[in-house]
Amino acid sequence: MDSAMEQEGDLKTSTPWYRLFCNDFWGTPIRSTNSHGSYRPLTVLSFRLNYNLNGLNPFGFHLFNLLLHLTVTFVYMRFIAYVLNGHRRITLISTALFASHPIHVESVTSLVGRADVGAGFFYLLALLSYAKFVNHHDSRQLVTIGGKNIGRRRYLYLSLTMATMSMLTKEHGVTCLAVCAVYHLFVVHRFFPFSTESYRNLFNEPYFVRLRNGLIHLFITATFLIVTRCALMSTTPTFASADNPAAANSSVIIRSLTFLYLPAFNFWLLIYPRWLSFDWSMDSIPLIGSIVDRRNLHSFLFYTSLFMLLRRMVRFYLQQFEQQFNQSNLEQKNSNGKIRSDNQNCTRCDPKHNNRYIAENQEEEEDENNNSSMVNLNYVNQYSTNIIETTNNNLWIDNNNNDNSTPDRNIGNNNINQQTYSKPIVNKPKVTSNKFTFDPPIIGTNLCQVDCFALSLALMLIPFLPASNLFFYVGFVVAERILYIPSFGFCLFIAICIESLIKTIRTWKPLKSIIKIGFLVLVLSFSLRTILRNIDWLSEENLYRSGIAINSPKAYGNLGNILNAKGKTEEAEFAYRKALQYRPNMADVHYNLGLLLQEQNRLNESLNCYYKAVQYRPRLAIAHLNMAIVLSQLGLKDVRLHETTKISALYNLGRMYAEEESYEQALNVFHEAVARMPPFYPAHSLYNVIGEMYFKLKQDKEAETWFRKSLSTKIDHIPAHLAFAKFLIAFNRTHEAEQLYRKALRINPNDTSIYNIYGQLMLQMGRMDHALNLYLQGLTFNPQNFDLTINVANTLRELKRNDEAERYYKMAATIKPNDAIAQSNLGAIYHLNGKYQLAMNSYAKALKLKPDDVITKTNIGKLKQTIASRS
Repeated sequence: MDSAMEQEGDLKTSTPWYRLFCNDFWGTPIRSTNSHGSYRPLTVLSFRLNYNLNGLNPFGFHLFNLLLHLTVTFVYMRFIAYVLNGHRRITLISTALFASHPIHVESVTSLVGRADVGAGFFYLLALLSYAKFVNHHDSRQLVTIGGKNIGRRRYLYLSLTMATMSMLTKEHGVTCLAVCAVYHLFVVHRFFPFSTESYRNLFNEPYFVRLRNGLIHLFITATFLIVTRCALMSTTPTFASADNPAAANSSVIIRSLTFLYLPAFNFWLLIYPRWLSFDWSMDSIPLIGSIVDRRNLHSFLFYTSLFMLLRRMVRFYLQQFEQQFNQSNLEQKNSNGKIRSDNQNCTRCDPKHNNRYIAENQEEEEDENNNSSMVNLNYVNQYSTNIIETTNNNLWIDNNNNDNSTPDRNIGNNNINQQTYSKPIVNKPKVTSNKFTFDPPIIGTNLCQVDCFALSLALMLIPFLPASNLFFYVGFVVAERILYIPSFGFCLFIAICIESLIKTIRTWKPLKSIIKIGFLVLVLSFSLRTILRNIDWLSEENLYRSGIAINSPKAYGNLGNILNAKGKTEEAEFAYRKALQYRPNMADVHYNLGLLLQEQNRLNESLNCYYKAVQYRPRLAIAHLNMAIVLSQLGLKDVRLHETTKISALYNLGRMYAEEESYEQALNVFHEAVARMPPFYPAHSLYNVIGEMYFKLKQDKEAETWFRKSLSTKIDHIPAHLAFAKFLIAFNRTHEAEQLYRKALRINPNDTSIYNIYGQLMLQMGRMDHALNLYLQGLTFNPQNFDLTINVANTLRELKRNDEAERYYKMAATIKPNDAIAQSNLGAIYHLNGKYQLAMNSYAKALKLKPDDVITKTNIGKLKQTIASRS
């Protein structure tokens, strides 16, 4: 059972139920500064139910996960069958791929993966409900209240409810609303987004009333959910640089190339899930630092293929738009012909054609699966069930769910009869010299090939966007769990490709058999890999051994802990040393190795490990304690070191309270440290932080007393000079503060922080030239210092030296490209220098980084006014 679950406080019956909706996924209050930021109350609720039924017995938790995954697979099959109007082969292929895919093992086997499986369950229910809202047309099921169609809207409201539950299970579940919008706009209506005429029709035509209704509800719900979710957190979560090394890298090129590569890598994991790991952090995927890195070729091929597919879709929707436009013109010219429009409505919307359907029967030869059928094609518009009349009743179709060996044939007038069909056909008609024909659908009766690809890409790409680092940085490089929902679209995409290939070569039976055999081999391979991956998850030792090839330092470090607990000390020591060989700065591994060596009475080696642990993590208090114990065992009873370590522990504890803004608690701890401090302890740091705490608590006399005491104890203590100067500035004692800054510079002229703070004082005193010189002098020691660079730029702007200021604002934006203030300031200087397009670009970047920045929005308004007045 996952160790994280054993420590989950919200599982216990002692925790009130309502607290589940106030805490994050790990039991910390969601508004706490220490919160992980993951808000998944429905997932925690399911854990709570498991705990109430069977305690912490892992069998019940894992059984629930497995049953949930089986349910998701069934719902996925129903969803694909519904939107493809029961196309059996695509439904079978996509469901088989989804059921057997090894990428799902982590989501189903790991207990925390329940968030992804549960979100996927509600995700599919939301999509299925929305599809039923779009296609609902049976007037016998309509319920009206006040003239409004409640029967149809129940599917819409059910979809919105399921989307909300998906988001409450895991955050990216909210993206199902965007998938619904894509489905309705592009798959059902084949909307062309690059024409003003399309938007005019969307907002004005009665034909689009249900589309407008659906999109409005989707937009309002998505806005409400996202705003509410963001409001729950007091601060954005922070992650260690090892969790997502690319996000922590200062180079724009490295970040961009790496982040562009990661979606291609995730797609490759879905295609070829050979290498899987419990953790992809640290250096599992090395950063891409150069254009010549061969992985850039993978990115290029991925995005080129995606672009070509999207380009084909856009061309298809453009063609559909032009056909509909031509149809509208044709109807106006042929008001007395077969194609007629009453009240300027197109034939498909003409009320007099309601409740009429086109059907046709066509004999086909038996397929290899012995399925021969009379195939019905029905055109029913989902808004007004109308018929499309043609001059010679010729319809070109390909409406077989199975293989056929005969080409499509013309269907004569005698084959047309009226009968009711369960679902609407949404293939759009096209006009060819005064007669309508259907654009031949390649797949099923509802969708053509492009529609299916659009749906599969939406299901694959949109759920992945929150994890792409496009909108915000995430705390992982790759996570197999987050591919659970995108695999819905991937499996459908592969199924469509296989179906299209079979359709293309349907007369070449040997090749068609090879394709089917290849698919069976693929499913069997996925199934075997799934079984093997489940074996990896049977025990922690298996899991960590399987991850050595991907994330060696973390896998070896965790493996060492497991082996040590089993008494396999030699193997554990080997694992620890291998972990440190890959990543020498892991303080935890140094400490664990020291503990292992200490238990074997190898005290000198153990002491060395503890020293390194403290070196890489000075606040690792347990390492300090064990170091003292080892020194005692070695007979090196350094009383001074022992006493110093105790005071240092109190100092670090007080610092932690101060970081949490618990200043009174911090002050109490610091005073305790002073009371227990031996005469040889360097007290200047303690005195200085006590002065800072009194300053925070607005106890000015006590603060000044402790600051002076710190300076008298160690006259060259730079932090005390800076802290006391800041205190003096707050009371307008600027001359004394300036003397302290000058003294600090004499002590350490290479400290850039002194130049920065001293320069700010000079600005407050109106001595801008002096401030500029200080900033520039500081930059000579550290040219990449962002604060100094931005201060130089600001000072130059105040001195009306805008061209020089522009250069430094550019430097600041280069040093921190993701800093909203840097981009906004760069836009402002472009604005002042008359470079309006560059200014607008920088403002846009700033708003993307910080959408609620009032200053940037105000500047954009002024810029637009300037541009308008000049034009």
